[in-house]
Amino acid sequence: MVEAEVLVVGGGAIGGITAARMTGLVRRVVILDTNEAHVARMRDPGLTWEEPGGERTVALDAVTRARDLEGEFDFAMIAVKAPHHRAALEPLLAEGTVRAFVSLGNGLIQAGLAQLVGERRLLACLVEWGGTNVGPGRLVRDTVAPMVVGELDGAEYERTRLLARCLESVGEARVSRNIRGQIWSKLLVNTAFTGLSAVSGLRYGEVADHPDGREAAYAVWAEGVRVGEAEGLELDAVLDVEPHELVVRSDEDRKIAGAALERMMAVAGNTKPSMLQDLEQGRATEVDVVNGGVAARARAHGIATPVNDRVVELVHAMERGERSPAPEVLTELVCAGGR
Repeated sequence: MVEAEVLVVGGGAIGGITAARMTGLVRRVVILDTNEAHVARMRDPGLTWEEPGGERTVALDAVTRARDLEGEFDFAMIAVKAPHHRAALEPLLAEGTVRAFVSLGNGLIQAGLAQLVGERRLLACLVEWGGTNVGPGRLVRDTVAPMVVGELDGAEYERTRLLARCLESVGEARVSRNIRGQIWSKLLVNTAFTGLSAVSGLRYGEVADHPDGREAAYAVWAEGVRVGEAEGLELDAVLDVEPHELVVRSDEDRKIAGAALERMMAVAGNTKPSMLQDLEQGRATEVDVVNGGVAARARAHGIATPVNDRVVELVHAMERGERSPAPEVLTELVCAGGR
């Protein structure tokens, strides 16, 4: 039993499955989610989720309002999307019962969260596996992959190790002293495959198998690597791939990239990203902190990111109902990259 008290803010695929897997292995785990039907089902008969290896059901301690929480928490794991951070966290900050906050989301969200909770109280966790929301009390874990945790100052403290021990109940978890580099490496995956999945309506592996999807992914990835290097970051391996392996400048590079992409998709190919799920449900997406996050940092360095820019434009058009996800959109992105 890990001696920690954990609050998970958001009971969607990532938050819900993380909380369910920790329950019974961590001293106290509570979910805070505003969806009353979902919370009711998570409490009784329990959260049911499918994952590679079978289906499980676990009854969870879950509430819909921060004022219904009891006691203090070592960690509040933030599993709601960027547009909802302020609304979700301000009630918790008012209660003053959380010692440290942990970002579980995608994209460049740490700066905004640090402004809300304070940088010294914020840790980052990169979730390399994906999941799908099916309905109240039902989730699917699409893939199995590690979780990486770290401090924004690059140090390692007792709380860092405690967080990793909590997450070992979910799967492989490790501490990184280069979490900012890890964040950017994960961002490369999100820009190249989450963004492209969203605009095409395809899962990660289907994007990689599509000729124009693969070329567009290489272009988005190369833009992101260039910006990350300009930021002075040390980019680490992600999903068994070193970042430079997917930068294509020659025929030999293309062979290396093809092998690297095959390794990556062996782990993540079945992922249906939340950005696509949001578009399907008519919800706002996080594209502005994913592809838009790369584009914003690129402008600070005078670097052009035409393919990332076009992904942002397309996703916003789809949010407005002016376009729909379709594989043909991938050809537009190849053209945006000048090929």
